[in-house]
Amino acid sequence: MSANPQKVVIADDDPTIRSTLAEALRDWGYETHEAVTLAETLALVSREQPAAMLLDVKMPDGSGISILEELKARSPETVIIVITGFVNPRNAFEAGLRQAYGFLTKPLDETEVRSMLEEALAGLRVAKSRKEDGPDRLSSPRFDSSETKRGRPQHETTAPLGNLILKAMNSLGLNYKEIVRESERLARLHNNSDMRIGKSTLGDIISGSIRQPSAAKLDVLRIILNLSQTDTDAALGLQPERRFAEQLELTRARTHEVNPETVTRHRKIKIPILREDTNPNETQLLKAAVKRWSTIEVEYLGSFFPPHYCYVVVGEEDHNAAPVAPPGSRLLVNKLLNRIRPAENVSFHERELYYVMTPRGFTCAYLETASGDKVVLVPHPLSRNVREEFRRAEVEVIGQVVGVLYPR
Repeated sequence: MSANPQKVVIADDDPTIRSTLAEALRDWGYETHEAVTLAETLALVSREQPAAMLLDVKMPDGSGISILEELKARSPETVIIVITGFVNPRNAFEAGLRQAYGFLTKPLDETEVRSMLEEALAGLRVAKSRKEDGPDRLSSPRFDSSETKRGRPQHETTAPLGNLILKAMNSLGLNYKEIVRESERLARLHNNSDMRIGKSTLGDIISGSIRQPSAAKLDVLRIILNLSQTDTDAALGLQPERRFAEQLELTRARTHEVNPETVTRHRKIKIPILREDTNPNETQLLKAAVKRWSTIEVEYLGSFFPPHYCYVVVGEEDHNAAPVAPPGSRLLVNKLLNRIRPAENVSFHERELYYVMTPRGFTCAYLETASGDKVVLVPHPLSRNVREEFRRAEVEVIGQVVGVLYPR
């Protein structure tokens, strides 16, 4: 154990998780402090000014997310790692949790906890270190020569990603050597040589000579410079809304589900912030009740309320639901509605249509149950397809179609 162990606060209402994490952290050389509620967490952080904290989303007196800004206000240099029981891609939190370094999902993996904690604290140390290359903080051989010869002022670039990087470097007080050194550490930690960023490579990225850095190098820059996925995507000219539209337009031979990350990632919706004196139990004009409108990313909401809807594109070879949902249709499917309901004396335009997986692949069709624990796949009469019968164990009803967007 080090002579002056760094303090880490563990905020979680589960005593088993707290004790397990505390024991592991002490073995790694940290001094641990535990909190059970949000109120205890705020008081503990104010008193101890910890180097880092592990914060659970679901606490007895509210969401851990709600106190992120207050935590940073009380202890600006504390590195916050969020713990959640919801399984989401790591990038899912980057846009919404600007005050947090990252997140970990339960059940926790001690190796992953240690890796992220060391990674976060190392980044904090780099940000504090200004002793090397003080006068030359934002210089590089590339900027000193080629950029100057073209008459452009040093430390400037016309590349959007370069401007984003330079702004973050200025804000954190980092120089080229510090970024290179930290990238080398991360490369060793993850045993991935592609994560290393050389000084000349960093200069090429900033100047725009390298327009599309590798995913590994972008991840390293986001970690070191605390950049969000949204900002880097925008700087690279990526347009999530257009990508989503293109995914829905794409038709293939087989019926398939659109990747949920494509649906939610960095798509923003507007939500109303109500006035303090608004009474939701009373009917009144929305305009009078709204203090202001704010935007929030769909994936941020999805992290708390896992979406049970999915988007499906009907394949070019799937005619089972035609003409109600012909090939090329885009469907909205509710995965909570996955029970086969009886369809006696109901027309095909009124009965439920299902998204289902069979031994032959995915399809959209009507379903019926038969004796002997059988499921009957019933095509629309105008499709000219024949009925098929499967054992119940061979079929998975994924959900019911609740919306159809017809092909152009």
